[in-house]
Amino acid sequence: MDELIAATAAAPGCRLLSGTTVISVRFLPGDNHAQAAVLGVGLPWVSSPGKMAGSDPFVCWRSTQELIFIGLDAAPLRPLLDSLAPGRHELALATDLSEALAVFELRGPGLDRWLHRLVDTSAVPKEAGCVSRCRFADIAVMLLRPAVDCMWLVVEQPLVPHVSDWLSYAHAGARVDHSAQASAGSALPMGPRPVRS
Repeated sequence: MDELIAATAAAPGCRLLSGTTVISVRFLPGDNHAQAAVLGVGLPWVSSPGKMAGSDPFVCWRSTQELIFIGLDAAPLRPLLDSLAPGRHELALATDLSEALAVFELRGPGLDRWLHRLVDTSAVPKEAGCVSRCRFADIAVMLLRPAVDCMWLVVEQPLVPHVSDWLSYAHAGARVDHSAQASAGSALPMGPRPVRS
């Protein structure tokens, strides 16, 4: 686990999780193999928009035809990849996205204030057990809220340096008196924004 920003009693921190397994399960209308395979390996099925379930792995609703499974332990997800391997079923398949995606863990007090500087306030999951797809500094991401004081931020692997810069940049503003920032009408602290060539 790569610690990027240390959490304190007054401000949140974040780390880049290593070794995460990310599986996409996609299914077309009329399929019953995907749900049977998920339940068959002892994982929950999520059918409600914006919801997630489980602990490790987490099962996240992404769309009416896709669930995302994210875990630190690959073992529970290997049977799912096998049972829904491409070509095994006509209307359902599982794809390993572990090499393509990265996961940041954000934890500590003031999480919402921090993220509101980078994500539309309506897109931040408000309660534990919720998930959203949104724009973070103008890139597509997924936000999971496993607990009130914890969020997982899922991004494309090549964008990790870009996201790290923006998290660090906004973190400084999250520690500033929020009321002073609001009265000044500033969404972000003054200073140059991250730019990567």
